Amino acid sequence: LVLLVDDEESSALLNQSILEAAGYRVQTFDRTPDVIEHLVSDEPIVLVTDYDMPEMSGIELAEHALDVDPDIKIILLTGRGDETTAQTALRMGFSDYIIKPPDPIAFARAVQRAFHQRAGDRHHRAMVAWMKIELGRRQDEIRDVTLSTLAAFANALDSRSPHFHGHSRAVSLQAGSIAATLGLPPEEVEAVRIAGLLHDVGMIAVPDSIVEKEGALTEEEFAIIKTHCDRGVEILQPMEHLGDSIRFIHEHHERLDGSGYPGGKRGDEISLGGQIVGISEAWVAILESRAYRSGVPRDEGMDMLLQVAGDWFLPEVIQALLDSDVGML
Repeated sequence: LVLLVDDEESSALLNQSILEAAGYRVQTFDRTPDVIEHLVSDEPIVLVTDYDMPEMSGIELAEHALDVDPDIKIILLTGRGDETTAQTALRMGFSDYIIKPPDPIAFARAVQRAFHQRAGDRHHRAMVAWMKIELGRRQDEIRDVTLSTLAAFANALDSRSPHFHGHSRAVSLQAGSIAATLGLPPEEVEAVRIAGLLHDVGMIAVPDSIVEKEGALTEEEFAIIKTHCDRGVEILQPMEHLGDSIRFIHEHHERLDGSGYPGGKRGDEISLGGQIVGISEAWVAILESRAYRSGVPRDEGMDMLLQVAGDWFLPEVIQALLDSDVGML
């Protein structure tokens, strides 16, 4: 069920028709107080609200909605030129924002993603509760189930954009190849491989509008991108059987000279596994095309990495990449 809040009749009718054409059941309101009693429901709800409402702004309605139902996902409708408000909404935890009048495909996709997020949040809590009970006596079975579930989740995230298809698998293969080339023990190679597969789990927190943006990111948008390392740890932390993989995921954007994120770690503060996953992700990203550029040829891309040897990545890690290049298969 989508609760649509908009006091402009023509806008409400347009948005309702877009969502109903996409297969959603829509309940429309032209006053914010009227929607509050409908926030508690036995079925999943996504709230789509206009920012500029007469009695209570969309932001204020969202704050109330989250108090009533912490699982509710909210999309803000806002006019052109009001991107600052939209960025504020994202920092507050809104699922996405849509500029009016909306592009029908982007609008329907944002609502679909909001429902996926809600389902993912509930699934995550259920998994955590279940694992607390079972973890002590079924370690191997839980590990296999968890990895299968999270691998499917990573594949679903990669499918958000045609530019990311196969990204997580490619990073995982490259990271495992580097770890093996460096002669790490089998259990460490496996931890690195798992970290490569799950390194972008936290990207569920980043809206499609940012992932697919064709131009340069604003400081606000890049700050949201950078939260994915911490968010990934939040998702995976209860799964203690993932071991060092969680640390490697957290550190895969750290750089030796302190220019990385999220912690600005330097030198030996960064684990070898974090370095391996980091250079694997960087290498695959160089080869892949993006919404705003084409992929870089291998020789040119390798020259780019050699230029940051010792500054971003350990020379021996870069050499191991040269000796074990998997890249995009």
